Amino acid sequence: MPGIKGMTDSRPRRTAVRMKVWQSMRIMGRFTIPDLCRTSGASSSNVRKFIHRLVEHGYVAMHQPNVSGQTGSYHCWRLVKNIGREYPMKCERCGRVLGEPCEPEKNDER
Repeated sequence: MPGIKGMTDSRPRRTAVRMKVWQSMRIMGRFTIPDLCRTSGASSSNVRKFIHRLVEHGYVAMHQPNVSGQTGSYHCWRLVKNIGREYPMKCERCGRVLGEPCEPEKNDER
């Protein structure tokens, strides 16, 4: 069924893979992409996209970069803003859905 651009559900589904990834982030605090894949059963590309959207909107930040450059070492991420049980559907700063770029609204004061 087609929808309107930018339309989102009011609440995320409990069985959604990203809900499982979000719960894993909340429990671990600091995590890597393989950690989240193991605990949630999600694919690495899905986890990577979700993390980068959360980084763009300020919910996740890089804790430690990949310093060794060897096989088997990954970036370490940390959850900056834990908003509760359900993962964010809209950004608190800009009010946009996570799939769109984060641009805070400008208040025109004249």
